[in-house]
Amino acid sequence: MQKLFCRTIVLIILIGGLSVSPFVKTIFAQEPPKQQSKIDPTQLKSFARVYVEFEKIRDTYEPRLNKAQGDQETEAIQKEAGAKIDEALAKEGLSRETYSQIINTLNTDSELRAKAMQLIDEERKRS
Repeated sequence: MQKLFCRTIVLIILIGGLSVSPFVKTIFAQEPPKQQSKIDPTQLKSFARVYVEFEKIRDTYEPRLNKAQGDQETEAIQKEAGAKIDEALAKEGLSRETYSQIINTLNTDSELRAKAMQLIDEERKRS
């Protein structure tokens, strides 16, 4: 039971840490990120697409991780999920750092956050 709990936590950190809801402050930031005063509309659309893709990745890998038997299988699933995350970011031209900076900017700019949520909702409907 404890292994199952640990696997879930690892997946949440792996995937969830990057796709934290724009309404929640990033907890894992080691230093205050450089805030962008404005985010390019194209970059915001890319963010929305990646955000939705992260949700899909989480939905795909969380059950597999919960069913994993043994550390080796858990690590393989985590590695695969991490590769999918990196692939989704690269496809949209974002880095992990840029994605995190956008989240932090959205946490401080309610107008931009509303626009991002609108784009995320639109992207969810397309998927």
